[in-house]
Amino acid sequence: MEGLVYKSIKVYLAAIVSLNAETGHTEDIASNNMLRHVLQGIKHDHGNPIRPRLPITMTLMRKIKNALRSHPAIHVNDKLMLWSAFTLAFFGFLRVSEFTATSASTFDNDGTLLGSDVLLTDDLIVTIKASKTDPFRRGQVVTIAPTQSSICAVRAFRNYNPAALNAPAFCFTNGKFLTRQAVTYHLRDLLLRAEVPNVSNYTSHSFRSGAATTAAEANLPDWLIKVLGRWRSDAYQLYITTPTDIIRKVPATLAQHR
Repeated sequence: MEGLVYKSIKVYLAAIVSLNAETGHTEDIASNNMLRHVLQGIKHDHGNPIRPRLPITMTLMRKIKNALRSHPAIHVNDKLMLWSAFTLAFFGFLRVSEFTATSASTFDNDGTLLGSDVLLTDDLIVTIKASKTDPFRRGQVVTIAPTQSSICAVRAFRNYNPAALNAPAFCFTNGKFLTRQAVTYHLRDLLLRAEVPNVSNYTSHSFRSGAATTAAEANLPDWLIKVLGRWRSDAYQLYITTPTDIIRKVPATLAQHR
């Protein structure tokens, strides 16, 4: 339906362009920069993806962990790193841009999640310096509590324990930083090894969508899911003062759900 909205607008504009030419006007409105930006905005909000992006569930998280543990070609330290990144992305409802570097060899110090941005106490305290819904870079803090289960972001990060505080939090043993492309590649490879069908429909976004899906299935209230995911829709929900004890119960609740 969303894709049809964008196509209908394009058809409407094409008719305007045609009428514009027939009436003798010389201005090429099709190349107007303002119009082009409006169309890009509409396309962004009403995109029509070629194939669906499937969510990562807790069942899949367990399969990923088992496949990662037995993977013969991944260095043991990289296994710890990938598992920490995956669990952080899931339980933190993170966008891929919030925990990866833009390049395997370079990073934006002001926007990339660094080792110093993740504080390990009894919980994980993650400072997101830049985000899609935080254009002025005021920063957002995400609290992830232990789950008391085998799928736990706190335990995974403690086992990984990044060496450098002033570098991206997630880095391979060969010195390359974890990128969006690397997340998708390793995720699909592990799902394939776990004999999960339709692996091409899983992307780096699957952790965030999976967390939201699992939270909804676990009957967490809508307002809490929106707060956890920092969604701009119904943005007023972000201003609700959420008690810390409620936030700390979320990882354990998600981990118990299939």
